[in-house]
Amino acid sequence: MCQFTNWYADEDGYVIQCKECMHFQVSFGTIMLTLDEQQYQTFVAIVAAKKQALVPMQDCNCKCIILPTPSSAVNIVLSEKELNFLFDMTQAADNELKASQLLSLFQKV
Repeated sequence: MCQFTNWYADEDGYVIQCKECMHFQVSFGTIMLTLDEQQYQTFVAIVAAKKQALVPMQDCNCKCIILPTPSSAVNIVLSEKELNFLFDMTQAADNELKASQLLSLFQKV
């Protein structure tokens, strides 16, 4: 049975990682992705790139932003508001993950 490290969680989504297989689960809205470490890092980078390239829209609730997933048959369609939240969520989780990795370097000494 999986035991998870919680990197981010609130009422709208979470990012967790299995301590054994090291896979990530990213849950947001009605979507849950299970990703290996490389896929997770790629997903975080894609979300950040979409956020950076975003041209503000008149209606921030219009679902017209497409995010690819590791499955070529599945894409995520988001509004500007949802993309902003997903960006904040993945960045917060990534910061926690990186901080934990840095701390573990000191614990090995």
